[in-house]
Formats: sequence, C-alpha cells, structure tokens
Amino acid sequence: MSGFAPALPSGFSAESSFPNQQGFLPPEHTLHQGSDPNSPAAFQQNLQIVQERVARLQNLARNTLAGILDRLKQEIQELSQLMLQSGVGALPVLPMPGPSDAISPPTEQQLLAEVNNSIRFVFEQVKRSQDSAAVVANLLGAPGRAEK
Repeated sequence: MSGFAPALPSGFSAESSFPNQQGFLPPEHTLHQGSDPNSPAAFQQNLQIVQERVARLQNLARNTLAGILDRLKQEIQELSQLMLQSGVGALPVLPMPGPSDAISPPTEQQLLAEVNNSIRFVFEQVKRSQDSAAVVANLLGAPGRAEK
C-alpha cells in the first residue's frame, strides 16, 4: 500500500537509534545522560523512570484484563438470558461444524453417559461434603473436649 505510514504517538520517533534507544521514549521520560551516565544519580533517575513505566504497563494490563472480563461476563449473561427466553437453554449446544463437516447430534447413549457422569460428579461432591460434616460433628462432640 503506497502512502501508508503508521501513526506514532507524539514524542516517538520512527527512526531507530540503537546506541542509546532514546527514540523510543517519550520526551518526558528521557534517560539521564549527564556528564557521567554511570553515576549513582543517573542510575537512580533511570531506575525511577523504568519503575514508572513498569507501573504504567501493569496498570494498563490490569485495566485491559478487567475490560475483557467485564465484556465476557456481559456476553455470558446476555447468552444466558437469550437461552432462557428462547427455550433453547435446556438443549445441548453443539459445536459449529466446519464448511465440509456434517452436523451430527450426540446419540442417546452419549447423552445418557454424559448425564450419568454429571450425576456421579455431583453425588461425589455431596458425599465428600457430608463426610466432612460428619468429621466436624464427631470432633465437636468428642468426650474430653474442654468447655469454653
């Protein structure tokens, strides 16, 4: 594409300056290059600039992730409402087939196996919960337990 030039934020340079990489930092965050770039003061200033940039990057990542999760929650809620209102919610949702794939709904045996596995999983969870409650009840009712 002729005439296409990527837009760069103000303060950034398109030219590469490999010796000191100054072209990639906005003007308000230029590295300290005084009389002695290896002095403790220059190092401390450069460290502070890097820490500020890392904090900005972390904040951007947090905000981006929060935005993605909020949008995902909204989409899930909208899909849930659509499934409830349309009556489709009780049906298994099949993956979308490719252009050359045929739609093949699960067989009755597959659905039965899936339901049995789900029931077994829930039963095991309830059983573990009841076993834990029994252990706690036995510990609370054990003789010799000091009254408080």
